[in-house]
Amino acid sequence: MRLIGALFALALIMASPARAGTAACADNAIPLEAQGSDQDQLDNLVKQGLACAQEGKRATAVALFSEVIRRDPTNPVAYLNRGSTQAGLGEVALAVGDFSTAISLKPDLVEAWYDRGTTLTHMRRFEAAIADFTEALRLRPDFALAYCNRGIANFELGHYDDALVDYAVTIDHDPKLGYCYFNRGSLYLTLGDYQKAVSDFTTALGARPTDAASLSRRGQAYEALDQKVHALDDFRAALQVDPKLESAKEGFARLMAEQQRSDGAK
Repeated sequence: MRLIGALFALALIMASPARAGTAACADNAIPLEAQGSDQDQLDNLVKQGLACAQEGKRATAVALFSEVIRRDPTNPVAYLNRGSTQAGLGEVALAVGDFSTAISLKPDLVEAWYDRGTTLTHMRRFEAAIADFTEALRLRPDFALAYCNRGIANFELGHYDDALVDYAVTIDHDPKLGYCYFNRGSLYLTLGDYQKAVSDFTTALGARPTDAASLSRRGQAYEALDQKVHALDDFRAALQVDPKLESAKEGFARLMAEQQRSDGAK
């Protein structure tokens, strides 16, 4: 079973914000000792690792963050960043281990709690994920992304009222988070509150007009409201973006067959 919601990205952060800057990713990016003090070298490694992660060169990024850890094994941010990158590679068990080490070294590192919760949600360990998101929110009560991801975990456990509260708080803190409208719309669709589902999917599509999943799910809500023309338009638009999207294919085929039967009966 796939997650019904859209999880937000994991956090990557600089070890020394005051030294933050730009760096390019290169396969031989580990700096030589001639590049400055020990702290300068570590900062360069972190910046290069972040650049590689952002460019999708995750294996190189993992090597860079591992070098930081080799040089400074008590650096919690290095474990956080390596964990986030490992998760992107699908190495979720290694990622959880890195996040746990980061938390043990710095229990107030909110990004580590959030990242571990997000990874545990991908692993469908929802109770543990909720505990991590709750701790992240204790540390940072305005952390909108943590509310939204906790809403997904609550939804998957059937805690619908809690999920609705989480989504509402997310939107209150950051009304521009289109994916959270998508998640709440999906919950409304499940609950049979189709007009609210249409409203939320429409808001989500305002941020991402060509999101096939939002189009297909809004089509399902329109169909349930017996607004077949709108539903057919949404299924058709979803298939133009993603021709393999099963929900859109099924919805489009179902409505076209119904339309043909109606035309034949005239």
